[in-house]
Amino acid sequence: MRLDCIIVLLALTPACGVQRVAGYVEELEHCSMSSSATSDTGTTGSSSSTEDTTSSGGSGETTEASSETTGTSSGTNTTTNSSGSTETTESSTGEPTAECGNGVLEAFGPEPEECDDNNLDPDDGCSETCALDRRVFVTSMLYKGAAVGSLKSADAQCANLADDQGWPDGLKYRAWLSDSTTDARDRFARGRGRLVMANGLLLAASWSALLAGQLENPLEVTEKSETYQGGVWTGTRPDGTAVPDSEHCDDWSTSSILKTGYYGYSDRTTAEWTMAAGFDQPSDCASPYALYCFQSL
Repeated sequence: MRLDCIIVLLALTPACGVQRVAGYVEELEHCSMSSSATSDTGTTGSSSSTEDTTSSGGSGETTEASSETTGTSSGTNTTTNSSGSTETTESSTGEPTAECGNGVLEAFGPEPEECDDNNLDPDDGCSETCALDRRVFVTSMLYKGAAVGSLKSADAQCANLADDQGWPDGLKYRAWLSDSTTDARDRFARGRGRLVMANGLLLAASWSALLAGQLENPLEVTEKSETYQGGVWTGTRPDGTAVPDSEHCDDWSTSSILKTGYYGYSDRTTAEWTMAAGFDQPSDCASPYALYCFQSL
C-alpha cells in the first residue's frame, strides 16, 4: 500500500463513522488491489531462492560421510540431514518447491505459500499448508438502497467498520455485492485459506467451498462479534454471480419503493444466505438491510 494510503487511514478515527465513506471511495480508486483476480490460488509476498542439490541418481543411496539421505518423490528432491530436519529443494524439472513451516514466504511451486509463520498450527491464521485465513463479517449497520451508494461505496462501508475495530489492511475489505455489470465473486482476490468470522467461527473451509454452498456456520456475526439475524443486500446468487435481470436498486443508488434488489438471510447456511426465497424477494429499495464484508487478500 502506498504511503499516502497509510496516512489517510491513520488520520481517520472511529468517531467519523459514515462521514469517512467519501474519503475511502477516493482512496480505493487509487490504492485498493485489483479486483479482477478470479483464481482460487493467491500469491502473496516475495519468493526466496533455495539451494540447488542433486540426488545421487535419484536412487535413494545413503552416504555415510555426509550422514545425509537423498531421494526423489514425484520429481521433488528431499534431503534429510543428520539433525533430522528436512529440506525441500528443486524438482527434477528445475522448478523450486516451497517448504511450509520454515518461516520463509516462498510464493512459487504448484501451491504457492500465502503465509509462513514458522509452524504448522492449522488454527493460528496460517494453516499447515501455508494458506492464509480471510476475515468475514456482516455489518452492524443497516442500509437502504441509496445508502449503499455503489459497489465502491459499499466497499468503503466495509473498510470503515474494519478500521473501527483496529484491524489491519482496512482497504482490503470488500462487500459481497453485485450490480448490473459486476459479479460479486469477481471482486475479490480469492485464496486457498479459510473464511473466518470475527469471533473465530468458521464460515467456510475455502473460497471454493463457499461458492459450492458448503457453509459451516451462518454469516451472522458482525464486526463487533455481535449477532445479526436478518436481511442482507447482495444482488448475488450462491455461485457468486449477479442475479440476472435485477434492478439492483438502480445499481444501489436509490431507496425508491418502486425499485427492487435481491437480498439474503444472515442466519442461513443454505443458498438463502445470499439469495433468500422470501415472498417479498426481490425487496423494495427502501428496506434497511446489512451488507456482507470479506477480506480480499
